[in-house]
Amino acid sequence: MPTLSPISHESLKERLHIGPVKFFFRKVGGDLRPAFGTTDLNRIPSSGQPKGGAKPPGVTPFFDLEKNMWRSVAHSQEIWIENTLN
Repeated sequence: MPTLSPISHESLKERLHIGPVKFFFRKVGGDLRPAFGTTDLNRIPSSGQPKGGAKPPGVTPFFDLEKNMWRSVAHSQEIWIENTLN
């Protein structure tokens, strides 16, 4: 398991906007789920481009680059990001 650090939803949103991010969140059942996603429209296929409308409240939406679909993480869920050594 990689070394993980907690991250706020606001920080995650900023990183997702810049490009792909590998992060983890705890599912309702308690399992830790990995996710690899973005909100950078240049990296989202045309079939996944947003069609407009209001974003659901209380969640951080992202385009899952592995599942090729939009997903979201509830603000009540803790999230972590992998530590990287640069």
